[in-house]
Amino acid sequence: MDFMIIIIMLMALYLAFGIGSNDETMSSVVGSGTLSLNRAVLWGGFLSCIGCIIFADKVGKNIGANLLSPDLLEVYDIWMILAIILGTSTWLIYASRSGAPISTTHSVVGSVLGVAFMWSFIPGNDFLYALNWTKLGTVALGWVISPILGLLSASIMQKLVQAFISRKWKRDGKIGFLEIEDLERKFKYLVLFFISITQLSRGGNDSANAIGIYSGLIVSGEISVSLAFFLKILIGLMMALGLILIGRNVIKNVGGSLIEMRPSDAFAIESANA
Repeated sequence: MDFMIIIIMLMALYLAFGIGSNDETMSSVVGSGTLSLNRAVLWGGFLSCIGCIIFADKVGKNIGANLLSPDLLEVYDIWMILAIILGTSTWLIYASRSGAPISTTHSVVGSVLGVAFMWSFIPGNDFLYALNWTKLGTVALGWVISPILGLLSASIMQKLVQAFISRKWKRDGKIGFLEIEDLERKFKYLVLFFISITQLSRGGNDSANAIGIYSGLIVSGEISVSLAFFLKILIGLMMALGLILIGRNVIKNVGGSLIEMRPSDAFAIESANA
């Protein structure tokens, strides 16, 4: 097997570890006390791995390539790919160690911009012609719209949950502390259900970035289908390992530092997210 092919496969595993290390999906179950931190990262790692194996795209994504212009794509080679992967993965892991939740997409875009910027220093090249500005604008628009949609969805779900509790209060008469605790305990099961769906989905979607690194090798026949499936399992395991070893810092920070949550609050967040 060619040495460069081995490097590509190792980089795919490195990126998978970085993606897993910054997975904050399980934050609400920890912040609401539904699961302990250790149980949350173990359950999240398991679901992430299963999601990768079952739901990951067969071809995956060519990481960052859709953000480049045709001029740069003509010279887009393995070294540029490796630079994007190393930049993305290293930043994800570094941020995760400090407990900072960041976006894989943001990291990829930043790495692509760095490659395009360095390419523009070659005589005859221009940074303005290095990028697909239409695609980049679409990605940037998503950064603005997604938080707004998340805010609106979670707010609506929170209002619905409050209305449900209020109606139950009026129907059953005065509700004491024990009744409220029992109701919150029931919400824990709903939180686990919705967050498990989200984690499975994220495992399948996020792993496509890592799988896309070697997808071209499958098409060209340089690696077999059986080896590709084995690599997909390894990518799932590396995502789980990243979450368990480093991702706990992000989960602890997001789940415990932003707001004080009850299981009913976590349900509103996760049902809107799902």
